[in-house]
Amino acid sequence: MMKVLLDLDFTKMKELPRDVFHVAVGEKWANKELQHYVDDPDHLYFNDGLVIKATYKDGVYESARIHTKEKFSFQYGRIDFVAKVPKGKGTWPALWMMSNDNRYGHWPKSGEIDILEHVGRDLDKVIMCLHTEAYNHRTGSEYYYDTVIPGLSDGFHKYSLEWTEHSITYYIDDQKYAHYDKGEDGKVTTHEGWPFDHPFYVIINLAIGGMLGGDVDETCFPQEFIIKSMKVTQKES
Repeated sequence: MMKVLLDLDFTKMKELPRDVFHVAVGEKWANKELQHYVDDPDHLYFNDGLVIKATYKDGVYESARIHTKEKFSFQYGRIDFVAKVPKGKGTWPALWMMSNDNRYGHWPKSGEIDILEHVGRDLDKVIMCLHTEAYNHRTGSEYYYDTVIPGLSDGFHKYSLEWTEHSITYYIDDQKYAHYDKGEDGKVTTHEGWPFDHPFYVIINLAIGGMLGGDVDETCFPQEFIIKSMKVTQKES
């Protein structure tokens, strides 16, 4: 039997549930990203789903980022999103998770789980990866998988992740695409190599440019990252 920990149908909402989400605000972010994250109804609103809009005006990119740190986190289970990624070159939408308490230290020591990363220059590509102290993008050693799905950015897709004590598995539209095992290929099994043994929180954001987003087409804005639903379930013990 599966227990539902969180079930959000954004198509039925008019306001962000602030008992679940924080809205991040600020002008400086990691990875050389260009956007300013703001909390306003022009960049974060509901229209048959949660809409995160990125804009460009007077030399400034504005977008939105929400997260559940210290409001909702979970350890092991399945998380499902139904979402549509934007098309603009330089956009970098992501659905991802981070340690709720930085148990083993700051990034990348406590781990990062990327459920979906997408960049506008590769419209059909989905990136699914994990970062740890021993294996992360700074050294080009992260757990990494990408796949091409023709027409990906034309519509909504279901992005899912199953997390157990010993593995993490990725699905798109309920089809399995990637699977990582603790200790696979001789990797370290301590927290340096697999820190995914404690609660993580959820982040939804639309970044612009940066190390992965790359060069930006200023003329493509505004751009929208739309999420219809988010559901977290867990096997009952």
